[in-house]
Amino acid sequence: MLKINKLFLVMSGVSVLGGCSVYQAVHAPTPIEYKQVKLGATRTETLSYLGFPKMTDQKDNQKTDSFEFIDGYNAASKVRVILYLAGDIFTVGLSELIFWPIEAYGFDGKQCRGTITYNANDQVIGYDIMGNKGEHLWFSPLAKADK
Repeated sequence: MLKINKLFLVMSGVSVLGGCSVYQAVHAPTPIEYKQVKLGATRTETLSYLGFPKMTDQKDNQKTDSFEFIDGYNAASKVRVILYLAGDIFTVGLSELIFWPIEAYGFDGKQCRGTITYNANDQVIGYDIMGNKGEHLWFSPLAKADK
């Protein structure tokens, strides 16, 4: 009876601990296709890549959308879930001491922000997408000249 209780306790611990890195890996952010934004593209096309803007500013005949998003990793990178599950099983959950911090801080995606400027016909006339440290990731010649 005592062995059954210990086994139940161990298996419960594995279930709880095993969910941390595995859950985070499965629910990690997906990549944002910001490099699909091109001069002359429509606002609708741009919104399909970047989602809804955080803010929209309209001056004269121009509209500027400001975006904030997390650029995640390719769906194929989620294969790491297999490694996490195997580690949890073979180490009875102790591998979470290594896997969870890696998942929490190594695969959390890159915080990005950007602005897209449109003309009166809602066509892109300038764009500038930056990483969390202010580095330019994707920009139009017009946007770089303004900086």
